[in-house]
Amino acid sequence: MRLSRMGWKTSVFVWILFFILTTWSHSNGEICRSMDIRNNITHLRMLENCTVIEGHLQILLMFKTKPEDFRNLRFPKLTMITDYLLLFRVYGLESLKDLFPNLTVIRGTHLFFNYALVIFEMVHLKEVGLYSLMNITRGAVRIEKNAELCYLATLDWSQILDSVGDNYIVDNKDDRECGDICPGTGKGKSSCKPTVLNGVFNERCWSQDHCQRVCQGCKWRACTSKGECCHSECLGSCYEANNPQKCVACRHYQHITGCVETCPPGYYRFEGWRCVAFDFCQELHNKCKNSRESGCHQYVIHNGECIPECPSGYTMNSTNLNCSPCAGPCPRVCDIFGDEKMIDSVTSAQELRGCTVINGSITINIRGGNNIAAELEANLGLVEEITGFLKIRRSYALVSLSFFRKLRLIRGEMLEMGNYSFYALDNQNLRQLWDWSKHKLTIAQGKLFFHYNPKLCLSEIHKMEDISGAKGRQEKNDIALKTNGDQASCKSTQ
Repeated sequence: MRLSRMGWKTSVFVWILFFILTTWSHSNGEICRSMDIRNNITHLRMLENCTVIEGHLQILLMFKTKPEDFRNLRFPKLTMITDYLLLFRVYGLESLKDLFPNLTVIRGTHLFFNYALVIFEMVHLKEVGLYSLMNITRGAVRIEKNAELCYLATLDWSQILDSVGDNYIVDNKDDRECGDICPGTGKGKSSCKPTVLNGVFNERCWSQDHCQRVCQGCKWRACTSKGECCHSECLGSCYEANNPQKCVACRHYQHITGCVETCPPGYYRFEGWRCVAFDFCQELHNKCKNSRESGCHQYVIHNGECIPECPSGYTMNSTNLNCSPCAGPCPRVCDIFGDEKMIDSVTSAQELRGCTVINGSITINIRGGNNIAAELEANLGLVEEITGFLKIRRSYALVSLSFFRKLRLIRGEMLEMGNYSFYALDNQNLRQLWDWSKHKLTIAQGKLFFHYNPKLCLSEIHKMEDISGAKGRQEKNDIALKTNGDQASCKSTQ
């Protein structure tokens, strides 16, 4: 964890949380859409029949609620959230153990600023209490500024996430003031399984009433409440050992017959976790065919998957909804609202997934993240052209720009500070721009700016000048001689 680098986000984080847009939601049987529940506690009743939330769940900004208001609220059907769970300033809520006693999996398909679980400024929360939570498939955990929150030192997040390095758990109640006691400890014999965490071998629990389940010897960390290993297709937990029809959630896809590695013929992958029939996908397509509603997609079929739109290079065949290769160039132009798109997380990068032409400018400000280069390539790797400028600023997580693997042209029709079509400032770990033996880039107009990139050698910058056609445009101070490459082993350019 890099606390000093992430601390700067706190004030921005508060601002963003206040201005989260209300999300359109509805439930269809037991699978519910994203929900934004705020201000009024009665809105929580919308969760009553949900077993899966296909999307995110946000519960926030309830300032008049008291502990007794939550005592009769219980949603035991909810077992999985496919995106993220966020809680922010919900007064009176002391634990999540009664609200979500069976929440087992948070998949993190789409994240909230790289996080799958966010608990922020919950002033009365005393314990997390999600004692059934066994798997956060993607994304990290952020638990911050919860003044009464205990039972954090007793949790081993490595039993739930593959990587805990990006977790941000700070400014909660001091562990020394908590006096956390796991079940049975008061009687001299703990009933909770211990694990090694930070070199300390201790029992793991969510509260004084609930141990943290540890699936010892189970390859996929999925087991029954008795510790018996689940079938390999199960995710998190199961009702019966070694039975793919008795999984709480599926590691790959949920089908009528149970959990399967691939969807059977006649069915298509949907939202990364379930198999749906052609009629289902067609119904979604027809629903939005004549709609101008934001976020309404004309779903199509591509490579065995029902997806919101065809990927770059493909167009839809109207007779069967299948995506077919374009006969010629098939660009997807993405217009940037406000002319400049800020990429400061995986979530914001996902908004440009599949774009080949960016009609506007891009600013990248990535401070951290898990497997960030692969995530950026998955979302920005098809971009071939930027009509404005490209700015890389304070992106400590980047060592290269090779994730822009198809970028060939920066037009510079809009310039940073009225001068620059490429701008790189204060990127502490940036060592390479592109592999210039394989990559060709043209910068049609505008200058280059490089300052405070201590591991980026001047020779790399000069190669960009030569190859991009920008040589001779720069003035003396546009490329700093003393603050680029000053912490790297660089060959002299003299």
